[in-house]
Amino acid sequence: MRKPVVLLLLLTWASIVWAQMPGGASVQVSHKTQIVNGKRYFIHIVDRGQTVYAISRAYGLKEVEAVTKKDIHFLQIGDTVWLPCKGQRLSDGTTAPPATEPTQTATASQTPAATPQKPVANPPAAIQPPADPIGPVATIRPRVNPQSIVVSLMMPLNLSQMDKISTTKFDVEQRGKTSYKSLEFIQFYEGLLLGLEKLEQRGYNVTLNVVDVEGTSDEDVERAFVSHNVAQSDLLIALLTRQPFHKAAELARQAELFIVNPVADRPEIVKGNPYVFKCMPSFEAYAKRTVQTIETNNPNSPIFIVHSKGKGEAAAVAALTAEIEQHPNLNYTLIDWAQSSKLTNAIKSSERSVVISMYNQDKSKNRIYASQLLNKLSAFKTRTPYLYSYEDWSTLYGDIDFSQLQNLNYSTFYLDWVRANTTHRDFIDLFSRRYSTEPTNVYAGMGHDIILYFVTGLQQKGTEFFRSPIIATPQGMIYPLSFSHSRADYGFENQYAILYRMSDFHFIPVR
Repeated sequence: MRKPVVLLLLLTWASIVWAQMPGGASVQVSHKTQIVNGKRYFIHIVDRGQTVYAISRAYGLKEVEAVTKKDIHFLQIGDTVWLPCKGQRLSDGTTAPPATEPTQTATASQTPAATPQKPVANPPAAIQPPADPIGPVATIRPRVNPQSIVVSLMMPLNLSQMDKISTTKFDVEQRGKTSYKSLEFIQFYEGLLLGLEKLEQRGYNVTLNVVDVEGTSDEDVERAFVSHNVAQSDLLIALLTRQPFHKAAELARQAELFIVNPVADRPEIVKGNPYVFKCMPSFEAYAKRTVQTIETNNPNSPIFIVHSKGKGEAAAVAALTAEIEQHPNLNYTLIDWAQSSKLTNAIKSSERSVVISMYNQDKSKNRIYASQLLNKLSAFKTRTPYLYSYEDWSTLYGDIDFSQLQNLNYSTFYLDWVRANTTHRDFIDLFSRRYSTEPTNVYAGMGHDIILYFVTGLQQKGTEFFRSPIIATPQGMIYPLSFSHSRADYGFENQYAILYRMSDFHFIPVR
């Protein structure tokens, strides 16, 4: 019985050694490049049997020069490897472009091997764009380069730290540390690249300036912003945490540059800064969609809004109650969860009611609250309420009782993939083929959608797009976007929200 075990160990050891030894499958050079922190890299996607050694040699480099997002000894199909360009000779006989000369992204009809890439000229600093007010405080600049739409992407890729981050199974306890943000955000970058390829296939010429923000202090953000000439862009996409984004937005306003926040739901990020685009739906959008659904499906039901008087709930509750009050046929009652017995008594004395959960404390309290509320509502066998929540409990809490959600006709603003949606399914298939892993619902999808929407808007409407940033949804977009602002000195918030209802343990869009 020992021989098979020994043989298995030897085979395992041999496979590990093979992964580290020279050789591996042949490597076809990719000529796709991106400028990151002023340096140009080839972007290579790992194929079956390829090793870092083989990949590096194909690009005319030493193994230690390759930058990976994985432990280099355990590369998987679909992993990304960054390889510096410095004019070296490649295995296909071509020469790599220089390390720092700016380059335009090639269009679909071009390949860098066949057509030399043209440098992007920075516009003269002395040019002052004419004032073109959105309101009393914002101006719209002309394009910085008539031949190409210039987009800067600021996010913590931490490329220089990749060799210090191990992602083997032995180091899973490190996940959640600041250094791992780059691994969580990388799918946003990969989704954005897929969107960029679609734009190139449609004939759009886009220059992507990738800025790796290493650090979270104001000084770190300003250093990255200035050193990589972010101000000379048509648009800035900033996937940053709270304080770094605040600083980036301040710098963008000073430069009269419009800045996109992909995933923050805090409404305060648009206050006082008309250059900010917030892509997560506004509380007004959530409220309008919720009330429309209730008025259509439950017009005579009493509405109970459960909250905790927390500061984080105030804006959402205010938007919801303001929307309900515009519908005279609807009646609502605010119920503090600290006095949850009032909710039980109210449901007992009512016809089938609607409960809208607005409770929002910390994650631990929210999980306990959700379980308690479900138990309380599920106790009503003959007058089971309809339950709505803004956050999707089925995704947030893996151990939630799905049968209770089903019985309560649970509705939420679901942000996961809907397999029945062909657009969702097509994107999942495309992403999986390219990177050999399924995409995350928010990061990968939002990166893909943002570059499609904003570049298409700038291509179709020019800078007038920033005056009225509403266009027909580009083909292939996953989550529709539609922007407006409540005040001239505020930024834009997405006003498109899709409500889903659980049906047969699946989520379907509410009509």
